[in-house]
Amino acid sequence: MNLKTTQKISAFFTRPITIPPYRRTIFLFFYGTFVGMLAFSGWYAWLSWHRYEQNSQYRLTLESDMVAAVTQKLLDGHASGLRFLGVQLQRADALHHPRRALTLLLDYQKATSDIASANLIAPSGQVIASTAIPAGKPLPNFRNNPAIWRGFQKVLQAHGMRVYHPLRGPLVGDHWVIRLSRTVFSPAGQPLFVVATPLRFNGIEDFLSQLPLRKGTAVGLLRSDFYIEGRWPIPQGNLSKMLAHPVSAEGALRQALQRDPHARHGTYAGVVAVGESAYRFGAFTRLSRYPLTAFVSVPRAQWLAAWWRRQIQYPLVFLLIALGFSLAAYRRILFLDRRWELQRQAFEQTLTTQATHDVLTGLPNRDGLRLVFDQALARTERQERLLAVGFLDLDAFKPINDIYGHDAGDDLLKEIARRLQDAVRRTDTVARLGGDEFVLLLEGLRGMDELDQVLARLQAAIERPFNVKGKMVSIQASLGLTLYPFDEGDADLLLRHADQAMYAAKARPGREDGSWVQLYHSDLGTLTMGDETLRQDFLRALASGAVTLRYQPLVALTTGLVAGLEALTRWNREDQELSPERFLPSLGVLERQALGRFVLQTGLRQLTQWREMGLDLFLSVNVTPEELDSPGFADTIFGILAAYPGIPPESLVLEVLEIGEILEQEVALEHLQRLRGAGVKIALDDVGSAYASLLRLKNLPIDEIKIDQGFIRELSNKPQDLIFVESLINLGLGMNVIITVEGVETEAHIALLREMEIDYLQGYAIAKPLEVGAVADFVRTFVLGTGDTDTPLLALYQHLGWVRAAAESAMNHQGYEHTELAACPITTWLHAHASELPGVEALLAEHETVHILGREILQVRQSGTREELHRLLGQLHGHSHLFQEELGQAVKTMREDAEAMVKTASSESIPQ
Repeated sequence: MNLKTTQKISAFFTRPITIPPYRRTIFLFFYGTFVGMLAFSGWYAWLSWHRYEQNSQYRLTLESDMVAAVTQKLLDGHASGLRFLGVQLQRADALHHPRRALTLLLDYQKATSDIASANLIAPSGQVIASTAIPAGKPLPNFRNNPAIWRGFQKVLQAHGMRVYHPLRGPLVGDHWVIRLSRTVFSPAGQPLFVVATPLRFNGIEDFLSQLPLRKGTAVGLLRSDFYIEGRWPIPQGNLSKMLAHPVSAEGALRQALQRDPHARHGTYAGVVAVGESAYRFGAFTRLSRYPLTAFVSVPRAQWLAAWWRRQIQYPLVFLLIALGFSLAAYRRILFLDRRWELQRQAFEQTLTTQATHDVLTGLPNRDGLRLVFDQALARTERQERLLAVGFLDLDAFKPINDIYGHDAGDDLLKEIARRLQDAVRRTDTVARLGGDEFVLLLEGLRGMDELDQVLARLQAAIERPFNVKGKMVSIQASLGLTLYPFDEGDADLLLRHADQAMYAAKARPGREDGSWVQLYHSDLGTLTMGDETLRQDFLRALASGAVTLRYQPLVALTTGLVAGLEALTRWNREDQELSPERFLPSLGVLERQALGRFVLQTGLRQLTQWREMGLDLFLSVNVTPEELDSPGFADTIFGILAAYPGIPPESLVLEVLEIGEILEQEVALEHLQRLRGAGVKIALDDVGSAYASLLRLKNLPIDEIKIDQGFIRELSNKPQDLIFVESLINLGLGMNVIITVEGVETEAHIALLREMEIDYLQGYAIAKPLEVGAVADFVRTFVLGTGDTDTPLLALYQHLGWVRAAAESAMNHQGYEHTELAACPITTWLHAHASELPGVEALLAEHETVHILGREILQVRQSGTREELHRLLGQLHGHSHLFQEELGQAVKTMREDAEAMVKTASSESIPQ
């Protein structure tokens, strides 16, 4: 090694090392991000813990509220039952008739599955009757047991329900039990006897088993003296201990209850001794009118585990992975820095030399098209003209390459590009995306006529034969078009829509004039060949007269005469008559709009003829959401009405469906308001169906509601659904609109609806949809009958009238006239059909209970408290609903039995 070489090596290792600025930036960014992620992780852990603690406390409070509510409802219901039992025992003079008392107690225990036993105790402490003591064994006397006698003396002085003598631990069978009693007093205020029942909490246990409680959750009821009345689930291994000794709440739960003795809700955290000592988080809710508190708690270990699993575990794993990848990426960046620099320089050189045009045809390529496309969109908006975006594809280009070679295919593509450029205008653009795919941008169009001229030149240019290696070859093409701004979107979306339309054009079976072009529409992506064929057939059917109208009468309830007609479409296709639900879903926007115009024009023309014959009728026509959402809908209606000057706008009713948010859109609301302002009636069809939102009907510009026929058809088999129909009618009355009921198919429906304040009836019980020639005679001769009055529908409706009056009396302190049991129409109907109705005795008993509660409301309203009225009102609603359900099931069974008997008689009459 010579001296010169040694000096060069020495200079290399001793020269100062300079770090490029971007490397320093990378270094600072990496370590700054690392420290920031650690700080963010700490902040996230702190925040997630506090949020999780708040959410979990809220959830525990909600769970304790649900347990308290269910317990409250159970105790209130049992209090009502004990009160009723006390009345029955008092009427039966139970103290002097122990056998009669035992019979009533046994009946009550059998009817109430939640009680363990029922006991009747005299003021002296002597047990008069008990379902828990076998026959023949002596009945105890509480005076002989000092511990029980002291508590019993307090019971004798208590009015209302009392929780007494806490059961020490759960009942055998792992049930919660609370001993309840009620003292019956004489008119002079002296205690007559005490009715006591231990109440099992089967309902609460079933309710708790359905709750999505977290693992380890403890649920229980706590008395005011901090004894556990019930706990679920029972800790394993502690059942025998809880049976032998009372369980008391100590620690954090007891402190929280003592800290604020008047708070209805609360939470706590700390060591709790409930059977076993553990640190727990929990919440409690005190019951009203009962010395009980519902509590729910979870162990701290499971609380922390759930927080870790839900809030920390996956973010921590993600953080570790992110840090690992970041470190690896940092080292990789430093290693590949020089290589990236070289690649960046090469890429910049490529961008500067890359052409924006296709090498083969000289047309703009995809990148060049992007630049032109954005400019074309801007010019279109500025000039307020139309921009047609076309996607053109050759139908059989691959055989040209296969037969004549790729050179011939390239020559054909160049000739296609030349002809396309010659056919379009100077302001238009032709681009090639690759292969045999071309894009056309036709700018500055003033209308569809100008577009048709360009398309005609393009078709002529493509249809001329091509010279391919000395042979004349004819080819075909498919063109998909979309129009901006009718089709709003950016360049990519417009190209996708044009491409989608192009494939639809390729799928067409024939090549008639203009069939090589397909204009994009919104449902083109789901269009099938069957749908396309059906649409073409439908348009031809409209022109040929295969689509006709049927007219279903609407009868005015006040006069019993036909007041109007609803126009219904029928399509006679392939020797079948199709109703709209068979073909309407497959029609597109254009076909539906064409159908709407056809129905309106045909119906108004026929209505003019009927009015000339002296028939004063109105016409009801269905309107599709697509029509209502179109910009010129109202003008179209006005134009058609103008062609029939003899038809006043008030004689036209447009029925619209509430689908999605269509009726809240500005375009639809503007149409409806303009039409109503001109006198046209607007009806909302199928009110009460799956989607209809009853709360917003008051904000819609409508004159009429048509109650969905599904509510009416099943009333004969389900009379308990009568309350839903009545609520919809009351809604219409409150809105002050016309009410029409569809689905009137039986005489029972007619008799029922005559009792209600509705305007029009429509259904098969009046007439099926009529042909044009049968309408005039039917309108002149039809008179609505009275209907079948011997049905549970009419009787139940009249029965519900006074039930509603009783409820209004309880709420508003208004007087009402109580309907006696014998005078109630339901009583007459039940006795008339007693032989046919299964379980008629239970129905009569439940019906009698409803009337008893109604009479009590009348009495308590005069001298009782509001709390008593609300309690009786709740019982009235409960028993009334139960009676309706049982009546509906009995009617359904009665009809099924009758149908079975008819079938059996028919089969026996057939000769073997």
